[in-house]
Amino acid sequence: MSGWLSGPRDSRPLGHSAIDGGGDPFNGARVVSVARFEPAAGMQGEALDSYKRRFGTLFVDESTRRRGGIGSVVRATNVLGEQFALKTLVIPERDERASEAEYERYEAGLKTAFRQEFECHKAVSGLKGFPHLYGMGEVAGTPAIVMEWVCGETLVHVCDALAVDGAGRMPTLVAAQIGRDVFDLLAHLDFLEGGFVHRDISLANVMVRTSRLSLAEQVEEGFFDVCLIDFGSSTPEEMQGSSFTRVSSLTRKATADFAPPEMLTEDIAGIDALRKSPKIDVYATASVIYRLACGRAPFDLEAEAAQSAAESGDAADSRGEKGSGKNAEATKRAFSPYRVKTEAAPARPVFAHAAAADIAAVVLCEPEVDKALRRACSNAAQAPSVDEVRDVLAFVDDQLASVLLACLSADQGKRPTAHEAFNAFSAFCGHYLENVVLSFQGEPLIPCTFDGSGAGSMRDMFAARLAVRIAAWAASVAVLVVVAVSAAYSADGMEASLLLPGMQWQGALEPWMVALALAAPVVLGAIFRGPSLHSRAGFIRASFGVAAASVVEGFVLSNTTVAPSSAHASLAAALFAAAAAAWCPFVADFALAVVYGPARKKMRGALPAGAAPRGVFGAAAVALEESQGDRAREDVSADQEVSADQEETADQEDSANQKDSTLEDPRKGGGQSE
Repeated sequence: MSGWLSGPRDSRPLGHSAIDGGGDPFNGARVVSVARFEPAAGMQGEALDSYKRRFGTLFVDESTRRRGGIGSVVRATNVLGEQFALKTLVIPERDERASEAEYERYEAGLKTAFRQEFECHKAVSGLKGFPHLYGMGEVAGTPAIVMEWVCGETLVHVCDALAVDGAGRMPTLVAAQIGRDVFDLLAHLDFLEGGFVHRDISLANVMVRTSRLSLAEQVEEGFFDVCLIDFGSSTPEEMQGSSFTRVSSLTRKATADFAPPEMLTEDIAGIDALRKSPKIDVYATASVIYRLACGRAPFDLEAEAAQSAAESGDAADSRGEKGSGKNAEATKRAFSPYRVKTEAAPARPVFAHAAAADIAAVVLCEPEVDKALRRACSNAAQAPSVDEVRDVLAFVDDQLASVLLACLSADQGKRPTAHEAFNAFSAFCGHYLENVVLSFQGEPLIPCTFDGSGAGSMRDMFAARLAVRIAAWAASVAVLVVVAVSAAYSADGMEASLLLPGMQWQGALEPWMVALALAAPVVLGAIFRGPSLHSRAGFIRASFGVAAASVVEGFVLSNTTVAPSSAHASLAAALFAAAAAAWCPFVADFALAVVYGPARKKMRGALPAGAAPRGVFGAAAVALEESQGDRAREDVSADQEVSADQEETADQEDSANQKDSTLEDPRKGGGQSE
């Protein structure tokens, strides 16, 4: 899995992250004094004095400074060598157009917001998934917060590191695992007295810690050490009175691409109550996971803004107002992210498997998925085509699309809670590989339910389906046995003569001969079907076997004379009954799975054209091998998208020569690994 992180990396600085603190922490550092220090936890006496001395003098590394919200964050080290994050309030200089009184009110509002951020952070400090908070003081008269320095990477860079195509999509399962772990944090906030709402969950405000395990190791483990940062927009859920925004006239902003509609307007009834709901974080988290898995946010606000500007420009042209300030102001009013997110539903997600031009290169990045596919097709008559693999994986991925769209409801009341979203994401991740196998076999998938009952209901469904299949086979075998025994008993000792071109036989019928003839259709049907219990091809082969045996035996019976002659009709009726009884269990096996075929076919027809693979991931194609070496191998071209009807079966020599080059990880070599 470490190969995932190979290749060129973004050289931009990594926020709070990726700085391991190596070298001399005091080299080139600036010394700052933290005055009027207030611990986050209550203490007094000598303990308080000792605690203040611990943070009184800090050495800050200006090269690590990052802007976040209304403050800037820098890594700081005390005289003991302990590392912290020092967040200092940023107060802009007064605009010459603003009066002194207006500037003082603005400055007071910033300080109040910064203080509230400290209080909100204090509520979650010490909880898993949140930076530890040490205290608040002043640096050169400016409010400052001292907290844990989180060693890791934001999702901005995690997404870039794990992307598998040019659109920036991550593997669906990995994106869902990150979503599951973030929703797990949010679900635990329900246990806080008064509740807590972050209100600005975004790619930049979710980090993956790498102090214990590297990013590659966490991908391999399937669990991520996620951490929420930046509490500048957070609020206690049960805070009484008007919102901070209304009291201070200072807008508490959220990231528009990920924020729910209620965070993007001031003009709807009950806005204060809506902005204190934990379902704000459900919407934002779902938007983040949508971005990780689809390479784009649920709504393309930039495109909407450009379209709005173009429409306003056309209207201004017709009035002769183009280029005027009046027109610019009208354009600004015309584009509203709130209206975009309430007047239209987000596009149905398109994940990496559905969009891949080179599905083999994507599967190469998912060793566990590759194993599941190989396990699923180990009993198949031939290797799956590229389109079949895409179809199978896209059908499983579509479960996540339904969960995300439910979380992205514009109506806050219709969204699931964080706990319900965690249940659905956890079910999707936990049953993903099993569902890949089920999808390949044409079986119904284990559902991702918000109440966590999916696996249980699915077990009940499988038990019911198994009972129906057993009953169908038992009834068919019972009918076949009764018919065979009755016909064999009745025909015992009958004289018969068979006359065929070039062949003549005459003699007495034996019971075993009649029983064997009547059992032949079901035996031949089972042989022809093979292990493909639920596939359309298996059903067709089984039907052909039953029909072939019945037709041959009917032809033989029509050219046979039996004494007494009345027994001929009885034998014909027995043959028909045996053939019907033989066909029924194959129909039952197929009918219990075929209902899921149309949904997959409909979904497959709606899939978009594949996107060009990203950089090193598209450097070579990867042929999907079968588990048995004597089966044909499908040759997947690295230079063009290959559809099922274009695939050719390579001979064993060509496959052997190609294996070394096509199955080698195309991302090895070059670049720096994590």
